[in-house]
Amino acid sequence: MTHALRSATLAAIAALAAVAAIIAVDLTPPASAQSDDETTGRIVARLLEDGRVEFGWQPTGGARVLPTQRYFPTDATVDRWLRSSPVEVDGAEIGRINARLLDDGRIEFAFTPTEGERILTDARYFPTNARPNRWLRSTEITIGTSPIPFITVSAWPSCGLRESGEIECWGDWSRNFPEGRFTAVSVGNNYTCAIRESREIECWAGHSGGGLPDPPEGRFTAVGAGHDHACGLRDTGEIACWGLNNWGALNAPQGSFIAISVELHEACAIAETFDGTNSAPDTGEVECWGANHYGQTDAPEGRFTSVSIIRGVWGAYACGLRDTGEIACWGGSEGEYWRDYGQTDAPEGKFTAVSIGGEHNCALRESGEIACWGRNGIVHWGGDAPETVKTGQTDAPEGRFTAVSVGFEHSCALRESGAIECWGDNEHGQTDAPEGSYTAISAAGDYTCALRESGAIECWGRNDYGQTDVPAD
Repeated sequence: MTHALRSATLAAIAALAAVAAIIAVDLTPPASAQSDDETTGRIVARLLEDGRVEFGWQPTGGARVLPTQRYFPTDATVDRWLRSSPVEVDGAEIGRINARLLDDGRIEFAFTPTEGERILTDARYFPTNARPNRWLRSTEITIGTSPIPFITVSAWPSCGLRESGEIECWGDWSRNFPEGRFTAVSVGNNYTCAIRESREIECWAGHSGGGLPDPPEGRFTAVGAGHDHACGLRDTGEIACWGLNNWGALNAPQGSFIAISVELHEACAIAETFDGTNSAPDTGEVECWGANHYGQTDAPEGRFTSVSIIRGVWGAYACGLRDTGEIACWGGSEGEYWRDYGQTDAPEGKFTAVSIGGEHNCALRESGEIACWGRNGIVHWGGDAPETVKTGQTDAPEGRFTAVSVGFEHSCALRESGAIECWGDNEHGQTDAPEGSYTAISAAGDYTCALRESGAIECWGRNDYGQTDVPAD
């Protein structure tokens, strides 16, 4: 902050003293009654000599808690919420302190619990006549203590990976998950496989039995589950597959690979090297194997950074992101039952990510805008030909986004602000995205799950199998 701007800000602070809403009183009020799963306290803040504002948390009847990230900068952008690092009370994370600069020079404080929306108290504005080094406090807040938050989320199955490394799954299709610490999870046909913290793979049956033979021994970095088979990427870069060998699903190529995508009876992987050299790290040729009824394993030449393969209602195809940023899609062009809705007609331009859904796809441009293509409605059968009723799943909203995920007949994306926007079919409420700020999103079928900034998971949409019933703890 320049000297002139700082002087103007301090002048505004002095002029607006009458509207101060955070008051300075004794910071050790008497303890109030609360349940074992609740905690009460106040946001506290003080002006430092260098013009910054330091903030913290004062539990009712307890010692002040100062999160690691707790200084409001002097050059903050107006009306942009900033947040502290996690606030912990008795070893449990309860949430984060939020603060933003208002256009009149005041600083507004709030608190976002680990489970829940941002709380705005009556007294939440830092006084404009604050004296340096004097702690001030907000009105009291009551919040629930938090469970261990999540760091990743996936839909189909509905699972989250907790900070502790434990897997939490919910819904009828996600039962019987084992105890322990894991780093990745993938669901197949009535079975699930996951990678333990030790890098070993464990697979278990779904809600009505099923499962696969024991996975191979060794250390793995990725795993993908298909219909009656699964494949894993060893830490050496080699691919190992097990289960039934329908249409050559187990015939993985030899060599070293950096990424893998497994579907019903087919899979694709990105080679670690390109033309026998390591001149382009983390990029290489795509190799696919297994069923090829629609050309889904006929990968094009070139260098890729990501690849995904999927079975749709009428066929199968794959899309990859080239090292140039362009998208290439293949498959779905042959077969008696294929319905061509332009699923493989990727748009031109440069992209940073692509998500495929079986009948429509969306990708994130380098500019942050979203482009979608493929079927843009629901097929109604009858008469001489099927009729597609438009539902808008490829009608992406305008604006800049950081992530996009495609379900069956809807899509969802994460705006730069952290807000979620969904579009397409809403028969099951799958486009009624919740408010709040999020860091990750995963759409599947007719529902979506997302990871809040707090580490909590929220799901919405179709819930006939309990797939959106996120556990409370």
